[in-house]
Amino acid sequence: MPNIVDKYNQAERAGRATVSNRAIESFSLELWNTLGYPFKVDSESELWRYHDVMQEGRYNENLRLIGSYSDHDFDLVTSTAKQILSFSERELPIRNSGKHALTRSLHQYQLLMKHRPHDGPLRVLEIGPGSGYLGLLLANDGHQYFAMDAAQAFYLYQKKLWSDIYGADYFDYSESSSRTDNAKVTHIPWWRFANLSIPIPDVDIVTINHALTEMHPQAVKTIFARLYSAWGDNDKKLVLAESLGYDYFKRKDAMLADIRAKSFTVNCITNRVTIFRPNSGAATAQLVELGRRPTFGVRIKSRLRKRIINLVVRSLRHPFGQQLAKLIKRGPIHHDKLTAAIDAQTQPLHDFFENLVADERTPDEIFEKPRIGDIK
Repeated sequence: MPNIVDKYNQAERAGRATVSNRAIESFSLELWNTLGYPFKVDSESELWRYHDVMQEGRYNENLRLIGSYSDHDFDLVTSTAKQILSFSERELPIRNSGKHALTRSLHQYQLLMKHRPHDGPLRVLEIGPGSGYLGLLLANDGHQYFAMDAAQAFYLYQKKLWSDIYGADYFDYSESSSRTDNAKVTHIPWWRFANLSIPIPDVDIVTINHALTEMHPQAVKTIFARLYSAWGDNDKKLVLAESLGYDYFKRKDAMLADIRAKSFTVNCITNRVTIFRPNSGAATAQLVELGRRPTFGVRIKSRLRKRIINLVVRSLRHPFGQQLAKLIKRGPIHHDKLTAAIDAQTQPLHDFFENLVADERTPDEIFEKPRIGDIK
């Protein structure tokens, strides 16, 4: 493929000329600029750094999040891991199956399948795909996958990966507007989303993982406003977030209020998973309810509840509390048994990855936690 970095940079420069200052600000990756995380490259030879990133050190946690899985899930993730490994062997200076980000992507895939609005092939848009492995799982499973990313380096890594695996079934809107209807993977650059030069794809689900609280507030408003404009009050459509992201700027509550103001309800399925559905009336009702000051009785109950929870937690750390927890099958001892049971369930997955590439670690893991023999 001819110099993909120069081609993208030229297209982005032309795209920036078509959007306003606020649009450029909104999609400028404020958090990564603040923290210094590199999201641009000067040459294709740097793209190996974006292979299996953002999940370093979470592999075992990811397996526990996956928990139980079907034979179909196992076949899908293992065949995808082999694709990723083969890609790395052909195109990158590292040999890596992507197991860290891929196992998290399998968890996200399971969530999408659990909350899918209908049987059969889905059309899914992911905003902020990272290394792009959820896209592989979905496309390999027969779904149409759309992706939008504002980070130049990640966009180019995704392009290199997806175009290598899918060939003519991959389409990039940074290069052309003539998309075929049956493209398996479709790439949308941020400026074409911002300047409305292409319509929002007619998708069933949008997924935004580990990113919402990291976005500029106006980018969040723009995304949800555009989605509501396309969907209206369609209760079969949804936005799913597996983790809202790193809330460095402490904007979570304001962000959720902005999303409700754009006519989406906010439903926390767990302390990690959040689902947003387009419903103007219900979203307004949520805003009104949140705006009410709690009564004196509600405030007292909330304080008592917190104190009771703290008391229970402290008690369970005491030897007597641990024995009591053992008797009623709750608390840390019971949690250890559950963890052991989940580890046993996921052992076949662990064995597969260990046999594929033994003791596989990402370059970032090696840098952060070097072992004897890493430095030669």
